[in-house]
Amino acid sequence: MIRARSWLMVIAGMFAASGFIAGLLSRDDDGSAEFAAMLPVFSIHVLTYLWMKADAREIAIPSPPGATPLIVGLYPVAVPYHLIATRSGWRKAIAMCWMLAFVAVTLALNALATYLGYFLVS
Repeated sequence: MIRARSWLMVIAGMFAASGFIAGLLSRDDDGSAEFAAMLPVFSIHVLTYLWMKADAREIAIPSPPGATPLIVGLYPVAVPYHLIATRSGWRKAIAMCWMLAFVAVTLALNALATYLGYFLVS
């Protein structure tokens, strides 16, 4: 089985790859760079679902029943809800801090990859 951290690496890598492709296509005026930047939006829901299932399996606690429908409708609420519902005590706060750090690192990787792609074509 694939571990939860592996799914997180796939999510971060997908954002970095889309940023790099958007940077490479930034010279075109046909909207392809915007499409490349939006590529993670199409698969983030599935990857988050797979991460939630792997995370719940690793900590041996069933995933909360409402978390899966929230992925589609209210994505920013789904992950914190999953983290809070599957952790106890002070681990809730630590999990939320790690989530915020993951989001920050993923956005930084996306920005750096976009800049690198733009730098290579200019």
